[in-house]
Amino acid sequence: MNSISSSDSPYIDHPIEQLQRFRWVLISLELLASLTAYLLHYPIHNWGLLSFVLAVHVFTNISLKLWRGDKGSEQRFIAISIFIDLFMITALLAMTGGASNGFVAILLLPVAVTAVLFSTGPSYLMAILAIGCYSLLLQIPLAGEHSAHQHAHQLSAEPFSQHISQMWWAFSFSAFIVSWFISAQTQRIRSTSAQLNKLQQKQLQHEQVLAVATYAANAAHDLATPLQNLVLLTDELTEQQQDPALAADLRQQLQLCQQIVQQLRSNAQQLRKGELQAQPLYDAIERSVQLWLVSRPEISMEQHFSSDQSTLNITDSISLAAALFNILDNAADASLLNKQPRLSLTMQQSNSQLELQIRDYGPGLPDKDLAQLGKKPSPSEQGLGLGQFLANVSIDSLGGKVERENCAGTGVLTRISFSGKHS
Repeated sequence: MNSISSSDSPYIDHPIEQLQRFRWVLISLELLASLTAYLLHYPIHNWGLLSFVLAVHVFTNISLKLWRGDKGSEQRFIAISIFIDLFMITALLAMTGGASNGFVAILLLPVAVTAVLFSTGPSYLMAILAIGCYSLLLQIPLAGEHSAHQHAHQLSAEPFSQHISQMWWAFSFSAFIVSWFISAQTQRIRSTSAQLNKLQQKQLQHEQVLAVATYAANAAHDLATPLQNLVLLTDELTEQQQDPALAADLRQQLQLCQQIVQQLRSNAQQLRKGELQAQPLYDAIERSVQLWLVSRPEISMEQHFSSDQSTLNITDSISLAAALFNILDNAADASLLNKQPRLSLTMQQSNSQLELQIRDYGPGLPDKDLAQLGKKPSPSEQGLGLGQFLANVSIDSLGGKVERENCAGTGVLTRISFSGKHS
């Protein structure tokens, strides 16, 4: 059974609490009907049994507060509670006239609730059960009418039987219509809500990426002036001939810093303006991996690359490279933490589909932490924890997908996949 997932928002009630409130309304209607029947001296088969059924219904609703369990057991618990409601309503109607009771339409309430909380299959099943209960209730007035007025109604038995048959068909039709219509509308609302949530998450992620790009551009701008001043000071040291070798090394490092800052500014501007060119995805990944290896000489990498030369392009190699650098750095740090400075990399492209597997040899992560890795910024021992989050966002925006799982021995396997339909 697929139910509507509960939200983490404090303004949305838990499904168990919603069900309990609905059942209190239902029990209140039952008590009101019983009180009305008592005051109007309505014939009841057994007041003691009726009171017992009402007490059991109240007790089962109070017991909902005692429920503790996971989401899977929650769905079963709700389904059992709705089935109990149907049974209790049927039992109460059986003691108060059966299908001739004016409240018999209340049997449609469990059908409607099931259609709201569950998918189409369970709602149709509840509709069938409700029709079965109604069929049983039809036998109660029929049996009493036949035994008490067999001769008086002999001539009108056929029209009355047609009336009962029409009542059954009307109830069955109503049960299936309620189940179908509410289920269809509920599924539509669920689908729309899921799409809106996904769009909101993507918009939030893109805003965060844009903010990071803006911060990078501002940082590059702020660093440009002091670096230029340091270059001028280095030139003065060179002219004074105090230590030419030291001044030359200092100038080389400052020039490297300037190049990095200029590249940072250029990349940030391209991210904000969208001035990007398409290029083969396979080549962009291979080039990014080789550049990363130059920056991490302490890491050895086992590589297995293969491609059928099918067409698969990427529109933003800058974001892709930054994402790969973050993922590779994280994998390398994990391997170094476990004193195994090595990675295994496998890339295969076939039929315009590419899969990149990065396996580290670190200690691994708990399943709970691994499931949340990269889904939102989270603090880490090395920094603010933005790297994995931004990597996931970048790859997702490029049409890729990132999955992580613990390896059988040690380490984590990161799987990055792209499909030609997103290129």
